[in-house]
Amino acid sequence: MSLNQYINKIDRYLSRDEGLPIIVDVQNEADKAELVQHYDVGKNELIPASKYCVPDEMPRYEELLNDLATLDGVLIVTGVTSYLKLDGEQELQRFLRKLLSMSIKGHVVFITYQCRRYLPLSEQRIARRIVVVENSEKKIPDIVFTDPSIPLSQKHEVIKGIDNFAALIEARSADVMYVVTGKSKEAFPHSLYNITSIQNAYDALVLKDDSTRLLPKEIGTATQWCYAMKLFENKSRWADVIDDEFGSHNMLEHVFSNYANFSADRKWLYFIALKLYGAKNNWCMTVAARKANGINDFKKQVYRCILDKSINDNDFWECYESRKVILQQMGNPSSELKSYCKVVFSKGINTIYYLTDNTLKEQETIFAFLDQYGLQLDRNELMDILSKVYPALYQYLLPYRFGNVLLDQYFQDYKYQKVINKVLPEFEAEVKEQAEKREYNYILSPRTSVIESLNKKDAQLYFMDAMGVEYLGYILAVCRKLNLIADVKVCAAELPTITSRNKEFLELFADAKYQTVSIKDIDDIKHNGKYDFDFYRNSKLPIHLIMELEVIRDVLVKIKDDLSEGPLQRVFMIADHGASRLAVLHDTENVWEMAEKGQHSGRCCPKSDIDEKPDFAADAGDFWALANYDRFKGGRKANVEVHGGATLEELCVPIIELTYMAEKPEIALMPVDSVDFVIGDIPEIEVSFRKKAALKIFATVGLQNVSLSVNGTFYPATDIGNNCYRVDIPDFKKQGTYYADVFSGDNAIAEKLPFVIKKEGQKERNLF
Repeated sequence: MSLNQYINKIDRYLSRDEGLPIIVDVQNEADKAELVQHYDVGKNELIPASKYCVPDEMPRYEELLNDLATLDGVLIVTGVTSYLKLDGEQELQRFLRKLLSMSIKGHVVFITYQCRRYLPLSEQRIARRIVVVENSEKKIPDIVFTDPSIPLSQKHEVIKGIDNFAALIEARSADVMYVVTGKSKEAFPHSLYNITSIQNAYDALVLKDDSTRLLPKEIGTATQWCYAMKLFENKSRWADVIDDEFGSHNMLEHVFSNYANFSADRKWLYFIALKLYGAKNNWCMTVAARKANGINDFKKQVYRCILDKSINDNDFWECYESRKVILQQMGNPSSELKSYCKVVFSKGINTIYYLTDNTLKEQETIFAFLDQYGLQLDRNELMDILSKVYPALYQYLLPYRFGNVLLDQYFQDYKYQKVINKVLPEFEAEVKEQAEKREYNYILSPRTSVIESLNKKDAQLYFMDAMGVEYLGYILAVCRKLNLIADVKVCAAELPTITSRNKEFLELFADAKYQTVSIKDIDDIKHNGKYDFDFYRNSKLPIHLIMELEVIRDVLVKIKDDLSEGPLQRVFMIADHGASRLAVLHDTENVWEMAEKGQHSGRCCPKSDIDEKPDFAADAGDFWALANYDRFKGGRKANVEVHGGATLEELCVPIIELTYMAEKPEIALMPVDSVDFVIGDIPEIEVSFRKKAALKIFATVGLQNVSLSVNGTFYPATDIGNNCYRVDIPDFKKQGTYYADVFSGDNAIAEKLPFVIKKEGQKERNLF
């Protein structure tokens, strides 16, 4: 039937005065709209069910029924049954029966929506007042109750509040309709609609992308899930959201370098991405994200994931480096650092493998480890570990070639003991022996006899207060990276080793073109406890060395910049004296009573006519200077390191001339009789009973004092012209591949250059 035929039925009802309502059931929004438009004219009154609602509440049905019973005229009622369907079939049918049985004053056209299966059409007495418009039936939409806090896309059909439910459910055509309401699905257990509930953004995201179920709801706050929901505005998958935000969900590690600059929400979203997709080429990020139960826990897991690795795993160092870089890019979160540095000691003697030099706290923890376990580690093993976990400390421990067996061994032993925070008995015996022999007197020239020969033209002086020769290995390593060439001379300071007796070199540079730069930081650290280092109050660990190395590095960087940018040709770093840490560790007073009190932490004492010369003391003019690890009585205990005495570490001082080499020269090794060569070729050196091994070094620039080092043994080179240098290595007789470092003076110009030793006349066997 056409709608007009149904309208004729309704008109016939309106023409009679029966005092009973009529029900008109429609199956789609178009028929309903046409009926309402047809009858909403003149004095007819349109009554939507929402008239009896307060915001986000269901209609007050009794009030509605009372108005229908008492109001005069033609009343067109809509929307009621769409609300009643939320309460279920029983409530819907009860209401409809009550409506059909009530008496009314005027005329009521009660429009129901898709209710024919619930109407009492089989009861003829009532059925005559029911008009069912048998046109196409619109599909009943699924209903999604959505909390008001959840952002919804504009493409969704959205109903704001239960009070607007019926008006929109009967006016729009959609498979799913979202109702923004404070009501829950549980409030309508008998609903005739299929209702799902989104009480939070997380639930909404589960509906959007089922992979959301892989993410525990607890890993995000309500605000964070809402933030993610907004990003789904025009997206249907997490992969699309992540691609849009970070470039590619398959290459998440590529953007982590910007992590520290991410907003808090963006960091959380990145964490979500890692939880879902991992980082294909980054072990640390993948493992940490998998184990973490939240963004804050992610930081903790980045720190601790390495603890699950064994130092014997083939990929341990690869994983170690991965984690170290990630921590740097995260800014080394301090919130987890302190607890990690406690937990890491659960690894016992292997603890050091799980520490880095990223932070001051970890560097200090390395020193705490060395204090506890240092003696249990072989020195070579310790050096190998430090080269990976704390390169600056490794460089400090690198040997410097003094060209003297005593000094070479003494300072290697001294530095080792300083680092592990111990004075070993055999070394103390060596110190006492030197206190009596004083071999430095014929090993070293006085500084005063060396400085006058320095080339001060276009030169600048850096006065390095208290920088002894113990730092030379470190200085050369840093110079190598900065392209600085260092010419080192080791001299003896004047006794007692105090600044007032050891600054004669300042006068030589008083009229220099460039003003002298005075670096007092090292002395302030050692002598005055700068940065709050104090042996007796804060820490007995040698953690002051951390700052000392940083000071020296910063000075070298400044020198490199000055030399590379201006007319300055050379810089001299000259120290007044060294200092002794082991004397502080020893912490003993000597037994000699002196007329005067000890000065400079008791390392020296003014002479008196009534004094007897103390054992282990050197004559320093008007002072006695102790050459062992005691201190004179009356002297204030040193809080970090001491000077004023006559131990080798206090007495030996460097004069370092620095020049800048803009580009490192190219270096090649080749047989001595070779003419044609290509840089990068591996030379083959033939040897026999009569023919001893020798090779030739070629450099693209002229070099001074050239030598070759293989496995720590040095072989001097002879200049043979045309930037070529001959090196005889007669003790190389065994066939094999060897690796050499090329030095110019103390400076490594090239490292790990391969060469092959083979028997003369030997032919390679053709296996084919």
